[in-house]
Amino acid sequence: MKTKLMSLLIVLALCATCIVTITMAAGDNMVTQEPIINPVTAPPTETQTLKPTAVPTTIVTTREPTTEPTTRVTTSLPTTKPIGTITIQPTIIGAGKGWIDTYGNVDGAQVYFDGRPQGVIAGGILSVAVAVAGTPISTVSVTKTGYTTWSESLPHMPADGEHVAVYATINPIPTPTTIPPVQNGAIYAQSVPNGAAIYMNGNYYGTSPVTIPNLPTGTYSMKATLNGYTPDTQLINVYAGQTAFYSPTLQPSPQPPRNTGAVYVTSYPNYASVYVDGNYNGKTPMTVTLYPGSHAVILKLSGYMDYSTNVYMNAGQSQNLPVSMTPAIYGSVLITSLPGANVFMDSALLGNVGPGGTYTIASVTSGNHLFKMTAPGYNDWMNTVYIQPNYQTTIAATLTPAGVNPTPVPALGGLNIVSAPSGAETYVDNLYRGNTPVMLTDISPGEHTVMLKYTGYVDYSTMTTVNAGQTTPLAITMNAAPVPTPKSAPSPLMWIGGLVAILGTGAAFRRRT
Repeated sequence: MKTKLMSLLIVLALCATCIVTITMAAGDNMVTQEPIINPVTAPPTETQTLKPTAVPTTIVTTREPTTEPTTRVTTSLPTTKPIGTITIQPTIIGAGKGWIDTYGNVDGAQVYFDGRPQGVIAGGILSVAVAVAGTPISTVSVTKTGYTTWSESLPHMPADGEHVAVYATINPIPTPTTIPPVQNGAIYAQSVPNGAAIYMNGNYYGTSPVTIPNLPTGTYSMKATLNGYTPDTQLINVYAGQTAFYSPTLQPSPQPPRNTGAVYVTSYPNYASVYVDGNYNGKTPMTVTLYPGSHAVILKLSGYMDYSTNVYMNAGQSQNLPVSMTPAIYGSVLITSLPGANVFMDSALLGNVGPGGTYTIASVTSGNHLFKMTAPGYNDWMNTVYIQPNYQTTIAATLTPAGVNPTPVPALGGLNIVSAPSGAETYVDNLYRGNTPVMLTDISPGEHTVMLKYTGYVDYSTMTTVNAGQTTPLAITMNAAPVPTPKSAPSPLMWIGGLVAILGTGAAFRRRT
């Protein structure tokens, strides 16, 4: 072995030009190959033509015996990895690099390629380098907390050195608009003196001082009562977010002696309703116990005119009040409705609406009457109507078709009616609509007559305008009916003087005769 190595070194040293190929196989200690020596030729002269020297293509390899397979090593990679070797993947020559430029309208937004984060937008752009021959990217997304998410398909993968631009616009997520609750107000009631019972719209709320909270804006009928004092009634306006004050100063009622008297009330015919100082007491015949002083007494009976008087009561006194009720004064009614519709009054069928769409009823007793109109294929119309005496009351009874497709209803308005005192009977265009306070939402636009009636008070009547889609407020203070001055009872001296005069007249008459 040493001899061969020495020979090789000598040959290399002596050789001016040579090509040596050394091939080693796994397990070889040394592989030698005889050198191929090319003779050195002198430089060509000017007239010589250089001919290429042929290099033999045959290479003879001398190998020593070995137990390993004699696999020739080539420039290509082996298909199987030898045990104990490290394989380095080769760089793909010509793969190339491009860029995806994501333009955004919000800095700080996160950019994703197919769900994988790539960075955030700064200065309106994020540029990301990608391998042209890498895994294709299909979707670009941009997100940020508080903003909508933007996501679109990538137009195409960039070529080598190419920039592909995408433009993302994200918008702030609108915060749900919180509709502020309607601000309510309150009423603080403080009477002089303290301790009065406080009523609002006829309902008891406690004794003063008292606060009534959470009241929608509007007008309220307030009342304060205290034993030994005259009640007070006022209308109080409530505004959003404010506290309204109700501060009545109560006036003392007649002081003791508080001994009572009695009045026995009878009527013809019987069963008339008896109201004393605006309070219902029962039906005739009946006895009413009263404190001393003047009291307003009203009798009501259907088909008869109301009877009203004032009774002056002395302590310990008893008196009779016989009343003969007067038949009511008549009015008339003109009904406009669908031709052929049936007309009912107080549940009695009166007839049919004529071809002209009208029906007239003469001599209808004044007061409340229930009217109803019916027709096949139409919804019934029914309402309570107040008939005024010596006056023709017009009733417009519009029938609506029955079924799933009724005639469209025009835009309506409303009325919000309160009164002092509360509880007054309310009529709109002579139709009874309840007792105050009352909220009406089905009033047609235009002019309407509103009338309020309350026992012991003068009837109130006014014209008001209602607009479509709006509610018209009406706050009405009713005036107490005038109380006639009570007639004083004749004194005993007057009775004696009258008796003496009668006796003297009689004596003179006898003397003449």
